[in-house]
Amino acid sequence: MPDLARMCSASAATLRCARDPLVAVKNISKSYGRTTAVAGVTLSLWAGDIWGFVGANGAGKTTTLRMLAGILRPDGGAGHVLGFDLQRDAAKIRERVGYMSQRLSLYAELSVFENLRFRAEVYGLTNPRAKIEAAILEFGLVPWAHSPAGSLSGGWARRLQLAASLVHSPGLVLLDEPAAGLDAAARQEVWRRVEGLAAAGAGVIVCTHDLLEAERCSQTAFFAEGQVVATGSPAEIAAALPAAVFELSGTAVRLLATDVTTVAGVVASYPQGEVLRVVADPVAELDLRRFAAMNSASLARAGARLEDAILGWSLPMGWGQT
Repeated sequence: MPDLARMCSASAATLRCARDPLVAVKNISKSYGRTTAVAGVTLSLWAGDIWGFVGANGAGKTTTLRMLAGILRPDGGAGHVLGFDLQRDAAKIRERVGYMSQRLSLYAELSVFENLRFRAEVYGLTNPRAKIEAAILEFGLVPWAHSPAGSLSGGWARRLQLAASLVHSPGLVLLDEPAAGLDAAARQEVWRRVEGLAAAGAGVIVCTHDLLEAERCSQTAFFAEGQVVATGSPAEIAAALPAAVFELSGTAVRLLATDVTTVAGVVASYPQGEVLRVVADPVAELDLRRFAAMNSASLARAGARLEDAILGWSLPMGWGQT
């Protein structure tokens, strides 16, 4: 277990054994003037869960995350986070969650050590130096401990931001696009830490546009127009897809990505390796087979993935209908 995950497990130990969820909110909402950002989100999260919030920009993911972090006050709805009332105890929630925003929230002129010390002081930690030094060691920041945060590359700055979010050993960790802009190795490192935190007993929510990352989550909430329109494990959401998924294969089949969308009932297509995946109304299968034959391609049914399910939301029949 990573050292910092072990640190988080200490504060999460009682939460892991508790029957109550770490997050339990019902019908929370948030508006800005006449614009509704979040409308009636209901969610429960337990110790050890990793929830993935997925959906388009402006779908309500970040606003919901900021309400759960105690940063934004909901206009409606109710619930508890870490046992504190979401409406009345925002300050107590902020002190106890680990929140990492998509934008870097570091002081560029302060050193790595000073950024972590500032965050430790905000959280009122006792013996903060020991925890800061442990975080610097755990995140491989020792060579840059006394360097200004503004001098770090994007990947190392994200590491520092994540370390700052976890320095107080929170039982609930809220991450907004934590792997955005990182290379493959750095993304794997972020997810190793996320999974380590959950294994240690913390609850984690990750906002992400990357559906391959979302498939690593134990539970997923799909946001659309400020509402959660589907929840469940990635496999459960994929299984609930009312559309069918096909794979077109053949020479230069990727060049058919646009043409195939002209077939009645086709929702979307996208390349995957040497095949073209097609999401469509099941009744479109006969027309798709004709299309494949006309273009010297073959067509086969395929199992649905989370990405297919998200694309399938645009089907007129909607989720869960037949």
